[in-house]
Amino acid sequence: MNNKIPYIITASTIAMLLLVLIQVQWMQQSRKLIEEQFDQKVSMALCKAVDEVSLAESSEEIKIACKPQSAFDSFCCSTQLSSYLANDNVKEVVEDALTFYNINMPFILEVSSVQKNICMTSEESPVYSCSLAPLIKSNDHKLNINFPGKTEYVLKEMGLMLASSIIILFLIFGVFIYANYYLIKQKRLSERNKDFFNHMAHEFKTPLTNIGLAVRMLSKKSDDNLVNIISSESQQLTEQVGRVLTMASLDTADFEINKSKINLSYFIQDVIKKMEMPLTDQKVDVQIDPLDESIFVFADKYHLCNAFRNILDNAIKYNEGKPEIKIKFQERNKNIHILIEDNGMGIHKEDQELVFKKFYRVKDGDTYNSKGFGLGLSYVKRIIELHKGEITIFSELDKGTRFDLSLPKLSD
Repeated sequence: MNNKIPYIITASTIAMLLLVLIQVQWMQQSRKLIEEQFDQKVSMALCKAVDEVSLAESSEEIKIACKPQSAFDSFCCSTQLSSYLANDNVKEVVEDALTFYNINMPFILEVSSVQKNICMTSEESPVYSCSLAPLIKSNDHKLNINFPGKTEYVLKEMGLMLASSIIILFLIFGVFIYANYYLIKQKRLSERNKDFFNHMAHEFKTPLTNIGLAVRMLSKKSDDNLVNIISSESQQLTEQVGRVLTMASLDTADFEINKSKINLSYFIQDVIKKMEMPLTDQKVDVQIDPLDESIFVFADKYHLCNAFRNILDNAIKYNEGKPEIKIKFQERNKNIHILIEDNGMGIHKEDQELVFKKFYRVKDGDTYNSKGFGLGLSYVKRIIELHKGEITIFSELDKGTRFDLSLPKLSD
């Protein structure tokens, strides 16, 4: 997990940036939609105002006067129109039309000629316009309207969305910072714990090695049963310390296994031979189905041997009667499946997936039913996965357990 934390932080950072980008784009789309709605309302309001102005009695003289025959006449018409549309009555009509569409903003009216943009009071071309044809029976002039406070209006319309988006982004950003801080803190704590266990295991390993040497020297001079007990317990403790060190090394990013071509049939026989003493002491009945000697796997002999021994050790330890172990083989597609079945106590269904977790131990009532750190099956699963394989457990209480180990076959 510690090795994945940098990737998790990187992925969450990318996700956070994408979320901000999407939020910004959403706000831009919302602003564009509000502006489009505003433009549509203004266009309808402006044309509505022109229609109402054209119906007024005072507009008759403008209709008569604005029949231009020359550029000078067009200029005069524009001047008269600008003067006429600048009066308060016209502005009031435009204001009422805008209010009808819920637009209450200061505005500037301008008149422009289609031929020449004359009589315009602003330096930039207007955005909104409507033909004055209803007023002067000609399409030569347009009534333009500008809103100096349009930006403030749009931001005000977006106020709730903008505020909620900013609050949500800040909340997500806060959770993001806290989560990453917590992950980094946990990573550092885990690394300190790992260093502690490594140092502790090494500190135990040195005196245990010396004890083992001393016991072997004593055993040559004496056949005392006490020496045998010390030797047995020293060996067991040494193995447990070795498991802790092995599991700690498996968690490092630079851990590698040394694979080589292995004949699976000879390999299984060699594993059984190395376990001859405990199998004989416990009177274990081991049945191995014949396996084609042409089947090879590409594997780390040391770690794969330890994985098989862990499973066989469990089959012996978790058995209240005479242990029986059956080893079968099945070829499926490009994989070879090794099925190791025992007649032990079995495992509760709710515990079957948890047995592969580090330090997890199956309980019998309120007490553990065997010694150990709960590292064996976690180690087995990790080793099988490093070999691009899979391990599955099938178990039934009081009937036994079967482990299905799948490994890729080495092609010819």
